[in-house]
Amino acid sequence: MFPRVSRVKSGKHVYEYLRIVEAYRDERGKNRQRVVANLGRLDLIRDDLDALVDRLRPFCARGDYVRVTEIGNDESVTWGQILVVRRAWEELQLDRIIRQRCQGRHDFDVAERAFVLVASRLCAPTSEHGLARWLDSTYVCNRAGERFLPAWLPVDEVGPDQRVKVRWEWLQTWYRTLDAVYAQQLGVEQEMYLRLRDLFHLKVDLVFYDLTTLYFERREPKGELRRHGANKDGKPRNVQVLLGLVMVNGFPLATHVFAGNRAEKKTVPEVVADLRQRFGIGELILVADRGMDSPENRTLLAGLDSCHHLFAHKGRRDAQGQEWLSRITETWQDCGRGSRVQEVTRPQDGMLRVVVVESDERKAYERALRERSMARAQIHLDKVAQAVSRGRLKNTAAIAARAVRALSRDKGMRYFSYRIDGDGHFVYHKDERKLAAEILHEGRYILTTDHAQLSPQDAVLRYKELGEVEEEFRNLKDMIEGRPIYHKTDGRVCAHLFFAHLALMVLRHLQRRLEEAGLYMSARDALAAAKSLGVATLDFNGEPHVLAAGAKRDCRRVLDALGITDTQPPGTRSCSEPQKSGTQMAM
Repeated sequence: MFPRVSRVKSGKHVYEYLRIVEAYRDERGKNRQRVVANLGRLDLIRDDLDALVDRLRPFCARGDYVRVTEIGNDESVTWGQILVVRRAWEELQLDRIIRQRCQGRHDFDVAERAFVLVASRLCAPTSEHGLARWLDSTYVCNRAGERFLPAWLPVDEVGPDQRVKVRWEWLQTWYRTLDAVYAQQLGVEQEMYLRLRDLFHLKVDLVFYDLTTLYFERREPKGELRRHGANKDGKPRNVQVLLGLVMVNGFPLATHVFAGNRAEKKTVPEVVADLRQRFGIGELILVADRGMDSPENRTLLAGLDSCHHLFAHKGRRDAQGQEWLSRITETWQDCGRGSRVQEVTRPQDGMLRVVVVESDERKAYERALRERSMARAQIHLDKVAQAVSRGRLKNTAAIAARAVRALSRDKGMRYFSYRIDGDGHFVYHKDERKLAAEILHEGRYILTTDHAQLSPQDAVLRYKELGEVEEEFRNLKDMIEGRPIYHKTDGRVCAHLFFAHLALMVLRHLQRRLEEAGLYMSARDALAAAKSLGVATLDFNGEPHVLAAGAKRDCRRVLDALGITDTQPPGTRSCSEPQKSGTQMAM
């Protein structure tokens, strides 16, 4: 049956009548229609239609017909990012690994709370204090549908200078989650290595290792880790820790936290011993940057069975590097993309092999930097010469001091030399010997290895993959919200960094899944796209309903790539589903 409006002409007027019509087949099987009820003239009954529909609702099979005025939107929050992170989290079996390793006698679900902390690191990096604000604007729930909500302090208990605005018991539970998972870090990393090996059939023979620094807001050393050291963030006055990241096949394998004043090259023995003992990795090539290159580390790796190194050599101020570069001939091997390579030592078992790499792009860039530095340094030296000629500088010591200051700016000492005659006359000139040494380095870098079978082209390719580690450090620092770090104890600092490691693991797995599905989108962009999917908590005439909607095109592409078809949060119902039991969880 369906409504129909029929027009009837009466004199000069045309009236509209509302009728209920039924479709049926007659005895010959032809489609017919008949009027079941004539409700009357539409202009006369229009005001009574709402009341009529209200009286008919109890007789409908579906009892959830409501008016627009009976619908209330209690809340609209983000949901899609949590859905995506949950899929990657469960495919890695992190929920199972953490539950088995870390639950112990804790009175809360450690795995579910660890998921919340990792999801926060990926979606909106913040401290445990800031977690409350994120939970307010995001639909985060466990597998049973219990939603995590902040436990705010009453307004009258929050003073103007009070930084923490949530109940201490609520905050303490998140700190206890950090402690519980960090206490089992070694076991969790081992389990994750086995899971990745099975999931992606990893063949572990190439291990990438790099270090970065993370500074603290405080400037006084405290504990065993926070020390002053060579800071990479431009914060030399702040204490810091040294964070080492080991990666295999694009996945983080282990993180190591060292004291902030530890020399980078002195961390290698500890890391290699861990790889051999904890992960059982026998044959490996350790690929690392120039900070880890030292005779001691080369000797260490050479003394281990089936262990080799591939290190970038020190910078241009190294005499050994200068000697190696002087052996360059015109015999280059092409590496693609404007890069060339040649080996300047003979490949012999147990002997150090030296490979020189030259890049057109890098050479053009460094030449432009040199020419700009030379032009600026010459301007500084001209000012010294003018000051001497005008009599403002007469003393030989004063002239020399001013010349040294001029050459120290814009790397002038690399290109120019000067002399001061007996009568105080100042003369500078372009030093061809220094300039030739600089030009010899332009666009080139040196790799050393003791692996006899590694071809020069493969050495270059492997070293370029180390750039992935540097990219992951940028991701790691974004997720840590860790520059500066505010935690007060060494254990909490390490726990904070380990959760960033877990978040990086999820991010890398998400990237791999997108690539496998042929969706050429970064994991970061995928999470940003998933944010368009939200949930609205609706009140239909006193009955709560949760509606997941709003997924835009890129969000739907991400969900399809991950095989996610059900976008409804667990423990909730949409407008057409029966109500399921679900509670909200503040603790």
